Amino acid sequence: MFVDVRQSTMERRASMTAAEYVGHLSTVSAYLELSDPVRREALQAIREVLPGRVQVVSDLQLHLARLR
Repeated sequence: MFVDVRQSTMERRASMTAAEYVGHLSTVSAYLELSDPVRREALQAIREVLPGRVQVVSDLQLHLARLR
């Protein structure tokens, strides 16, 4: 059983170009599972609607507790 459970958020923010962001998306397993033509089409469609720079939020939820 855990006691004295504490939760914190570690804020992580990044700014990248749309091309960098699409490059990042191309490494995500959900996109890698797509066939090559479908993946290319999806990433191109995403790129067409993004602004020049993309703000990325990748906060981490941290938990600290003691084992009783």
